[in-house]
Amino acid sequence: MTIITVTSGNVGGVGKTTITLALLMNTKNMAYIDLSPDNRSLSLLLGLNPRTDIIDSVRGGKYMMYVRDGNAIIPIRHREYLELRQISEIAPKEVQRMLKALEKTLISNYGVENLIIDTMSTINLGLTRGTIETADKLLIPLIKERAELIRRSIPSVSVKYVIYAMNMVRESIKSSDTAAVIPYIEGANNQLEVADRIRNYVKNLIKAILE
Repeated sequence: MTIITVTSGNVGGVGKTTITLALLMNTKNMAYIDLSPDNRSLSLLLGLNPRTDIIDSVRGGKYMMYVRDGNAIIPIRHREYLELRQISEIAPKEVQRMLKALEKTLISNYGVENLIIDTMSTINLGLTRGTIETADKLLIPLIKERAELIRRSIPSVSVKYVIYAMNMVRESIKSSDTAAVIPYIEGANNQLEVADRIRNYVKNLIKAILE
């Protein structure tokens, strides 16, 4: 299985979830995890509110999985403040074990070969660090104003492949190391509409993920 972690280091607001949602709209037979317990954006946008989730499974609990448009989706549940604080106790190795167990389930039960993880903008947490260290590929959204800051904030790990996407571009640019250039979308009412309108722009990202 190929694990693709979507991260922007410690920089938020660059479009990780929107790009992840656009990928989901374009793919079949792939798995997606919302691993951003602070805002649960992907889960909320998809209208999913599970009773248990993949974080619960780190300590022996169960999780809920949904099939939406041919993709397996593992959303995240609501947590109160004290539960969110407890997440900081999760170590990267626990996350790695959890992902290995999930990999077996996805391959044997669903025939899924690619897993995309939408993460928090906090890499000093074991929850996020574990997904980065386990990944085969990193998908890193950049925005022009903070591109270098994002690049510097990504921890140095032995990831085989890094995919950059320049997002929310307002003017014509040349970027030699990005797989996709995604324009800023004017007049959208919500993230779902933005994701739908950038679907054609993320097709090169899908090629990079699958190659």
